[in-house]
Amino acid sequence: MASDAELSEWLSSMIKALGTAQAHTMVQHFILRDIVIQLAGQQERPEAFVASMFERVSMLVDQCELAGKPEIEAEMRWYSESFFTTAGKAVGQP
Repeated sequence: MASDAELSEWLSSMIKALGTAQAHTMVQHFILRDIVIQLAGQQERPEAFVASMFERVSMLVDQCELAGKPEIEAEMRWYSESFFTTAGKAVGQP
């Protein structure tokens, strides 16, 4: 059985790993959002481009291996909707 010190060290390392992963994900989110906004801005109908991209991503969410796991699927849907809503609003701004 692990000691309290070992459990505390393990928990601390897990918290650090989670924080690191979250930081990487956040940076990737900002990079991807900027790329989507730039690509959309180059289109004749930027908002339609973002909407179309959202539809394609939604289809991929429906087909991925996590589909069918309600809590995870709901989180993926919320995130993609939030992402593309934010991108679409940014595209519409001067």
